[in-house]
Amino acid sequence: MSKGIASRLIWRLLVLALLLLLAAVGIFAFFVNSSKERVPGFEQVDEYRYLNSGWKAASREAYYHTPQGTSLPQGAGDAAVRYNWFLNLEQPLSTERFADPRFLLRFKFLDDPSHPDDLPVGFAKRYSASLGEELLDISCAACHTGELHYNKEGKRFGLRIDGGQAMHAFTDLQRGSFGPMLISALAETWANPLKFNRFADRVLADGGSKVKLHRQLGDTLEAFLNIRQNNPLAHLYPTREGFGRTDALGRIANTLFGEHLTDANLQRSSAPVSYPYLWNMWKFNWVQYNGSVAQPLARNVGEALGVGADIQLINAEGAPLPADQRFRTSVNIPGLEKIERALQQLPPPNWPEDIFGRIDRTRAAQGEQLFQNHCVECHGPHRSSRARQMAEAPLKVGPEDHWLIEVIGIDHVGTDPTEAQSFLNRTYDLSATGITKAQVKELIDPLLQKKLARDMLMRLQELSIDQSLSEEARVAFTALADEFPPPDQLAEQGFEPSPETRIKQALNYLGLKPDTQLSAAYDAYPQLSCDTQCQVNALWYDMDHAQQAYTKLLASIDPANISEGLGLNLIGLLLKQRYYEDNNLTEAQQSCLEGFGALDLPQQILGYKPRPLAGVWATPPFLHNGSVPSIYQMLLPAAERDTTFFVGPRDYDPVHLGYVTSQPPGGEFDGFWFNTALTGNHNTGHSFAASPRQWQAYRNDPSANPLPSGVIGPELSDEQRFALLEYLKIHRDNPPGYRYRGAPACLDQP
Repeated sequence: MSKGIASRLIWRLLVLALLLLLAAVGIFAFFVNSSKERVPGFEQVDEYRYLNSGWKAASREAYYHTPQGTSLPQGAGDAAVRYNWFLNLEQPLSTERFADPRFLLRFKFLDDPSHPDDLPVGFAKRYSASLGEELLDISCAACHTGELHYNKEGKRFGLRIDGGQAMHAFTDLQRGSFGPMLISALAETWANPLKFNRFADRVLADGGSKVKLHRQLGDTLEAFLNIRQNNPLAHLYPTREGFGRTDALGRIANTLFGEHLTDANLQRSSAPVSYPYLWNMWKFNWVQYNGSVAQPLARNVGEALGVGADIQLINAEGAPLPADQRFRTSVNIPGLEKIERALQQLPPPNWPEDIFGRIDRTRAAQGEQLFQNHCVECHGPHRSSRARQMAEAPLKVGPEDHWLIEVIGIDHVGTDPTEAQSFLNRTYDLSATGITKAQVKELIDPLLQKKLARDMLMRLQELSIDQSLSEEARVAFTALADEFPPPDQLAEQGFEPSPETRIKQALNYLGLKPDTQLSAAYDAYPQLSCDTQCQVNALWYDMDHAQQAYTKLLASIDPANISEGLGLNLIGLLLKQRYYEDNNLTEAQQSCLEGFGALDLPQQILGYKPRPLAGVWATPPFLHNGSVPSIYQMLLPAAERDTTFFVGPRDYDPVHLGYVTSQPPGGEFDGFWFNTALTGNHNTGHSFAASPRQWQAYRNDPSANPLPSGVIGPELSDEQRFALLEYLKIHRDNPPGYRYRGAPACLDQP
């Protein structure tokens, strides 16, 4: 090739490269400018008011500022966003700070006047020992703190609901959302020498290498772009989450089993949920919308993993790690304990009468009777017996702080089934971690045996006070309960391996001789005439069948094909076990950290939990998926509810107890239109729609005259609906003057 031809070719290539560069710059500029147009407007607040009165400032600050071990992007390890990067990053196509409060609050994060660096609620920092640097940590307060806005007498109030529901769109990838804008800022800083030099001069004010900083910035940008579940071509989240929601379980599973393990585990999910409110939640015996988790620490660890905590499940080649290196994580377990203890002191919010209007006490009294007739059966709170509290949460002070949560089947409650079904039906392959079925049995069997022993003692204690039994029988069962060894100790000693002989040995240990001819005796068990021997037989029968169920469960758990719930449970157990071993924690410390000695065994029921309703007026929109905008509409027949409404602005409607749902003038991008026709968004169920004849027939004989699926009560008059709304403004789940004394700290920490 002649020199002339070569020169022309090189020139053309240079021109082409320049044109491609200009095109890339143009596309980037168009993307950023069109994104800026879509950033929600700033919501001006003239006066803030904190409605969870009685919560100490120290508890609020611990909740707002304590890191939980997460990073951006999710599980990025050494490629995570450093805290001082975030403080000094510029907005894309601007020299203004990205962390400018007026800019960040436009994404509907919440102002935190106590934050040392003027960042929003839940933006914390954590120290990475491997990097020797502080990382940006998004803590649980970012998603579980709410705010209501209201204009009165020319002043705009911001009413803070600590432990309430956030309204940001943190996981939304639409233009104008927080995530795409942050990535754009990082990309321009990395690519634009002028912008990078300004950034580096601030970040490296105390010294450091610009070359290293540029490489680290590129690694972080690459980590963001390599999050496979956010690839728009994958379309893994077809139902838009939008404002105030996230596809929680789908994202936790995709992050843990997909991003951290194998692309083959990434699955589509169309089940966005609202962020649940947190006051009194520590009292529940089952948490999560589908009532799937019993242990507070397990709930919090799962949330931290989903938000972006690091955990290495395999090595760089995709092979299992050595056994002594598995399941280490950045999850900040001492921090989670600190947050949990702060939330145990959190009271529900109080209705601000001087802002929203005075409560009509006469109407509220009428509403209280309606609440007792139509709501309390499901929503309670239902306080535990002492025996059950000791079996499920033995470190709680008493049964008044242990509330029983019943999961209602989707066929009955009729609400959108997508989340509940996905939790049971999605399966994953965890075999790449090296976990074997034998290890699963070794891990879970002791927990099942502890539960079995605890349940046995609970039954004996319940029988000791059962007024349907003779006094002689109650005395006998009281003696047996008093002589029963500590359940956890009995479980650790172990029973014979045979499912049948395990229960026999336990009863023989107590001096009982169950009759193995059970049918006649067990048929008589519910009857008042059932004597001591009959009750012993029933106890043997129930415990034997429980053991058989446990044996069947253990045999069914296959790490290569495991359900979402069991998979999350298994990884959580292994993570906690590694932490306990690495930190030489005692059994007592472990039980305390886990939450009142609760066992980490999942529950898998196709349904949703109805939770107690103190402060519910402050937590719109409603149902697990946020598909009903107000409590007023929750009391309507489902067919009469809004099928579309605007979500994003936080203006409150104190008449209907919900958000104002019309699009504000010029506020096209201040929220999104919620469409209840989409999968995961249905607003069906929990419907007060029974005719008077249907309702009367149902009350006379529920089994013979069941209500249609999704119908839970009679159609109410408007007068009745507004009476219920009035009562919910003052409803309390705890008795007057209640104040939790607080549990002792599990670990020595400031």
